[in-house]
Amino acid sequence: MVKKIKPLLFISFISLIVSCAQVVAPTGGEPDRTPPSVLSLSPENQSLNFSASSFTLEFDEYVVLINLKEQLLVSPPLKYSLENKIKGKKLTFTIRDTLKENTTYVFNFGNAIVDLNEGNPLENFQYVFSTGPVIDSLTLSGRVVDAFELTAEKEAVLLLYPATSEDSAISKQLPTYVSRANEEGSFYFTNLAAGDYKLYSLVDKNDNYLYDRPDEKIGFLSNLVNPVDSQKKVQLFSFSLPDTNQFIEKQKVQENALELTFKIKPENVALQLIDTTIENFVQYTETKENKLTIWHKETSATKLKLEVRQGSFSDTVKFTPSMLNDSLTLELTNKLQGKQNFFEPIQLSFNRPLRAILTDSISILDSDSNRVEFTVTVDTINSKSAMLSIANSEATNLLLSILPNAFEDIYGKSNDSISIGLFFNTPDDFGNLLVKIKELNEQNLILQLTNSKGEILKEYFTTDTLYTFNHLPAAKYGLKLIADENNNGKWDSGNLYEKRHPERVIIYNEPIDIRQNWDKEIIWIIKQ
Repeated sequence: MVKKIKPLLFISFISLIVSCAQVVAPTGGEPDRTPPSVLSLSPENQSLNFSASSFTLEFDEYVVLINLKEQLLVSPPLKYSLENKIKGKKLTFTIRDTLKENTTYVFNFGNAIVDLNEGNPLENFQYVFSTGPVIDSLTLSGRVVDAFELTAEKEAVLLLYPATSEDSAISKQLPTYVSRANEEGSFYFTNLAAGDYKLYSLVDKNDNYLYDRPDEKIGFLSNLVNPVDSQKKVQLFSFSLPDTNQFIEKQKVQENALELTFKIKPENVALQLIDTTIENFVQYTETKENKLTIWHKETSATKLKLEVRQGSFSDTVKFTPSMLNDSLTLELTNKLQGKQNFFEPIQLSFNRPLRAILTDSISILDSDSNRVEFTVTVDTINSKSAMLSIANSEATNLLLSILPNAFEDIYGKSNDSISIGLFFNTPDDFGNLLVKIKELNEQNLILQLTNSKGEILKEYFTTDTLYTFNHLPAAKYGLKLIADENNNGKWDSGNLYEKRHPERVIIYNEPIDIRQNWDKEIIWIIKQ
């Protein structure tokens, strides 16, 4: 007698068989990181007497091109871009230029060639050939940095021109050889022919290997270079020409004031009303970065035209004045929160320029309600501020009381009552830095103390080589030294056609750690 299989057991048995028979894709494992390999080249790499109009690379897997225009560097440069075609595992490039005779060409593909599946790049693959009987083999290396910041100029291309070429050639014709700086600003020319060359660096905004835009950065050497005797790495300093194309970007009418925003920070601006005569119209001007605020006389005029001049630049601004509301008061714009520095006056900043101060309406009391002597004057640099100096007081907590009408602006408006608690730090909260500079030939110097972000905190203009920076909060600092050759109190860029290099900049090579209640001395030996 044959036993019957129960239906539920039979279904479970069939399901088990089916599940065991399923094909499942393998999981896990390391991803493929192997770049494509070149199996063959036609014509062969390092070919001599090259006369073909194309060359073909065959790979061991399928490849694609990524960012070829940015990655490919051809030296000497070609006038026309390469044409490319991918068929199967073969990649063919067609040359549309007429190649120079007896010249070695280098095609550096950077990371443009990657495999199709994983995107692994064939890094810095080079194809080299010569249209003559020899492959040139000389090299030249160096580094290019920004002339002021001394940081790597990683976007620069390097250009070699024959020694006999005019300086203007860099703006008119393609170089003989090109290279490209890496992330560290380092560059390396290969396959150079013997001879003397002019070397330039260029931050090329339009990718044409020509210095033809005012916003492009340039660097150059005063001497010729020769790859035969260039054993040491050369260094170039990249700079841009000062922007002199001044114009007014926008204007903003304020109460009794006109704010003009310039492209370049305005200096020595002349102002003159047109078609209208208002005596002493301009009451006060304030320049902050690229903005010029013109505080003007109250007027009933509905439309005014103001001529603005700066050197060769001139423009006419049309505006409708806005008058101050009679109910408006003079306001303190800085709240004086936190500790004040014991070693410097307290700055009281207001929203309009000051005309008068009534000292009798101001008082300062210590914690025992004793009066503290002080002086207060309008800031000679910024008339919107008053400088409050406290005499001979070691108190750390004071109360500043300002009665109404103590400060009056140029329009006769005055302040409301103000009461402020003042808290002061002590000498023990700060450190001091003494800097001795040795073996420096330059005479006129600008020494800048910077914070960790490179922002200028203090600077000296002097011929001395001994400097003291007092009352520094605990932090890390930096030093930058400028050789002010023309003694104009600022760093000056260079000029290629005048053969003038940027003024020399030296940066202290490590952070300076300042601690509270501590003096630090640095002997800075300058290498010439």
